Amino acid sequence: MYPISNVFAGYLRRRDREFVVRAAVGGEIYESADIVEFEVENSLTLGEQFEIGTACLSKLTITLRLQGDVPSNARIVPFLALNTAGLTWMDAVFPWEDANIAWEGGPTDWLPLGEFYVDSRERTGDVWKFTCYDKLVWADTPYLSSLSYPTSMQAVWDEICGQLGYSYDSSVVINPAYQLQAGPVGYSMRQVMGYIAAANAASVFAGKDGVLRFKRFSAAAAPVFDMTTADYVRVKETNPVRTFSRVVVTYDTEDKLTYEAGVGDEASTLYVEIPFATQAMTDALHATLDGFSYMPIDMDARGFPQLDQGDVFSFEQYVGHSWEGTLTPWQDTLTPWNGIVVYQTIILHQVMSFKGGLKMRIEARSTSDQQSEFPVEGSLTKRVNQISQSAVKYDKPYYGVTNSRTSGIVVQREDGKSKLTLNSDVMDWQVDGSSALHYDAIANRLKFTGTLEGVDGKFSGTVEGGRFIGGEIQIGSSFSVNNAGHMRAVGAEFSGDISASVITGGAINGTTITGSLIQTSTAYPRAAMSSTDRMFSVWASASNSIHMKSYGFPAAGASLDFVDGSQNASISLGGSSGLYFYGSDGLTFEADNIRLSGYNAVYVIDWAQLKNAQTDVSMASELSLKANLSEAGYNLTFDSTSRNLKMYSKSGVLLAQVNIPK
Repeated sequence: MYPISNVFAGYLRRRDREFVVRAAVGGEIYESADIVEFEVENSLTLGEQFEIGTACLSKLTITLRLQGDVPSNARIVPFLALNTAGLTWMDAVFPWEDANIAWEGGPTDWLPLGEFYVDSRERTGDVWKFTCYDKLVWADTPYLSSLSYPTSMQAVWDEICGQLGYSYDSSVVINPAYQLQAGPVGYSMRQVMGYIAAANAASVFAGKDGVLRFKRFSAAAAPVFDMTTADYVRVKETNPVRTFSRVVVTYDTEDKLTYEAGVGDEASTLYVEIPFATQAMTDALHATLDGFSYMPIDMDARGFPQLDQGDVFSFEQYVGHSWEGTLTPWQDTLTPWNGIVVYQTIILHQVMSFKGGLKMRIEARSTSDQQSEFPVEGSLTKRVNQISQSAVKYDKPYYGVTNSRTSGIVVQREDGKSKLTLNSDVMDWQVDGSSALHYDAIANRLKFTGTLEGVDGKFSGTVEGGRFIGGEIQIGSSFSVNNAGHMRAVGAEFSGDISASVITGGAINGTTITGSLIQTSTAYPRAAMSSTDRMFSVWASASNSIHMKSYGFPAAGASLDFVDGSQNASISLGGSSGLYFYGSDGLTFEADNIRLSGYNAVYVIDWAQLKNAQTDVSMASELSLKANLSEAGYNLTFDSTSRNLKMYSKSGVLLAQVNIPK
């Protein structure tokens, strides 16, 4: 029941009460003179009997004279107050501290009757009739969760309210131990909210202030409002008092799988649908609702706008009769002396209508015991049920599979992690809301964002772009790349650069080969080219080699080096200084040999002068090589025709001959 002041409550009971109304329509306020009539319909049941877990829409039908245009989906809030202009001191039966009334009279505090949104409209002259529904209408959209499952019902409830921008009050109490093991795929947000409420022995509705509320049901619930015989016009009992002692929860509607708790016949059984129910939830529902009862009635009453759907209230009814008409035994006759009996029931459906005055109709429906025990189906109903059981329905999920006229076959995981859509035009496989595999039959194009793996995959056609990462590549017996990045090929042609640390075996043909080391083998013997100091080299072993390089000692230039164990010699070009010979020891001559040893230099400026020291050739104190050899007993001759340089011993024996090219 919506809270109201004592003044408002007291005035509602008066026979001469006078209502004033207004309505907020979009950004405009319409007063009583503009409002022709309105009707507010609230309900907690969708069928003909008591239910839990519902999330029914409230409906407003209002007729008014417009001052301007009303936009689509405009928000309309009707208000109601009581006029206190005729109040006298003698009528003031409420405490002084609660008498918040203006001296000149006027309306009481304004009571909202709900927050509604325009769905349809009709016009007659300047009078418009709007049909509106409360904010739960926005919850009739598919629930797509971004939560990680399993998760709590509270987290799911908060996510839905957050997506819709709804707020809720303290009546929404959800068992913190209740969880959803997987995302509720294929259900609307309103359905999921109803299932969560059902698990907690409640139903959902939008209050008069637009805030979501739980109506929690309990066998121990006490009336929140008491009606006397003066507060209603008529009341009709439509069925005997209904009491529940057994609960059956269906968690699989296709295979009709259920949990049960309690005992009782069909008339005392409450049926509930909760797709994610457990036996523990069913036991908790039975513990809360065991013994819950209400009287099925149909009542026309004076308007009490503070009452909400789901409110438990009591009402008085005169059931007295004369002594002569009493047929029951004395011990079974419980009629009070004044004939007034108090009954308790619940508002399952109510309609409040305003047209100058306010009236209200209350219904608490139920099926009869005979209807519960023996449901009789007509031939048409029976045939429809048979078709319903065997037919595949559009937009209805079957274990995650849905048939749709617009999408074809849709297969979706319960938590929304993945979704597959199949039809004649498109195949689309989504993961986390993004397309991972998509085939467009019209464009004949396949797109894949994942990793392609296959033990024995065969491909034809052309593969362009992209990268191959991991695994092995094998093309016939002539080409392969293993996990370590080693490539084998019979042959190859490259138009660009080849960058590698090691190239082994085979032949390389091309215009340019660039690398830090090019060699015939990693073992000895081998020949090598390098960008380091030993640019061209031939190796018989690690200690026996010949090297050519483009710079050398003592001056920049080029040299040819010979290495044999610990012995080495070199020939270098020192620029303008001439040709240098270096050796490990001194310069000696043996028979047909010239042996260079040590670092006594032999250099040639021209063959007319051969100097014996690495010094400036212009020094006059130095003797020529020929003079030095003559002093030592050797004779050096040069034939300019044959260009032969010959060396003879003291006895005239030819020791060495060198041909000097031009």
